[in-house]
Amino acid sequence: MEIKTIKAAVVGCGAISDIYMQNLTERFQVIKLVACTDLNEERMQQQAKKYHLQAGSWQEILENPEIEMVINLTNPKAHYQITRAALEHKKHVFSEKMIAVSLEEGKELCRLAKENGVRLGVAPDTFLGGSIQTARYIVEKGLIGEVLSAVVSLNRNFDIFGDILPHLHKEGGNLPFDCGCYYMTALASIIGPAKRVCGFARLHQPERINRRVGAPAFGEKVQVEAENIVTAAVEYGNGVLATVHFNSESLLDERPCLELYGTEGILIMGDPNRFESPVSVKKMLGETLHFPFTHGYTQNARGVGAAEMAWAIRQDRPHRAGMEMAFHVFELIHGMLISARTGQFYELESGFEMPEALPAGYLDNGFWGPTEESALALSDGFCLFSS
Repeated sequence: MEIKTIKAAVVGCGAISDIYMQNLTERFQVIKLVACTDLNEERMQQQAKKYHLQAGSWQEILENPEIEMVINLTNPKAHYQITRAALEHKKHVFSEKMIAVSLEEGKELCRLAKENGVRLGVAPDTFLGGSIQTARYIVEKGLIGEVLSAVVSLNRNFDIFGDILPHLHKEGGNLPFDCGCYYMTALASIIGPAKRVCGFARLHQPERINRRVGAPAFGEKVQVEAENIVTAAVEYGNGVLATVHFNSESLLDERPCLELYGTEGILIMGDPNRFESPVSVKKMLGETLHFPFTHGYTQNARGVGAAEMAWAIRQDRPHRAGMEMAFHVFELIHGMLISARTGQFYELESGFEMPEALPAGYLDNGFWGPTEESALALSDGFCLFSS
């Protein structure tokens, strides 16, 4: 049966666009990428030529009735404006993380998507990759018993990263939003929605100088707008307790930590920003064993959330990287900062239905094996195609 593809356009041709465009043109069959746009004309033309796309204005994309989906790869402060315009033109949107900058913006985008009867999907979609899907498989099969607690820790050096990507110093671009969302989304996809959070935060060195020779802002003063060291305790709806630590003022060498502690073992997940991060299980008095991947997409598969959403649109079923879970994680991170600023617990208002796990066994192991994309086209074990 012929696949009824969805024509899509990319908005934002920056650094992350390359892997998206590569995957959306070469890896996923359900999406047909046809156009791109960017305020930087040279960058837009370069990507359009490389991936055989139509370069044009944002307005042309909005007014093109054949383009059903917009892939929003702009910087965080532009997410709201771009996504809102696309939703108002009744186009489906898959947005890079996170959904917006402010909570009110996020709420409005979710409302607009519902009102206009279109889909809104939001990265990170690494939770659909082999690493986190395998971790979920381990938990759901009871291999570490009942999960009771979790530990999250991430360090980076935004003094260096911020010289390259100035939006990291802006509101909505600090470490909990820029990279912490991978960790909190991974937890959400495995253990569900959070109930309340207590946070602590500080802003270290709010004024600094761009030291990167060759950067447009070299030598200029930079103002850091948001807290860059954040710790929190999170209580999940199912009783799981998590401790969270984000520090963007430490070493460039990351020491990612994402672990779940169960009554019968410990699950060590590694870096949720990677699709191929190893997954290990520690049992009582035994060795720590690397667990074989049960799912595909163990290489950089950014865009898999958009592809899975396209399959869901054609099959008229919920998509997995949905706006409800994305907004909940967004609210949870905001809750950490609100709690830190007010000195009170933050009670979460949003919730979400756990996304269905991808079916296991669809690994990328050659022509005679099951294909990875087949997993995206399956729901409850059945492949549903539109007639």
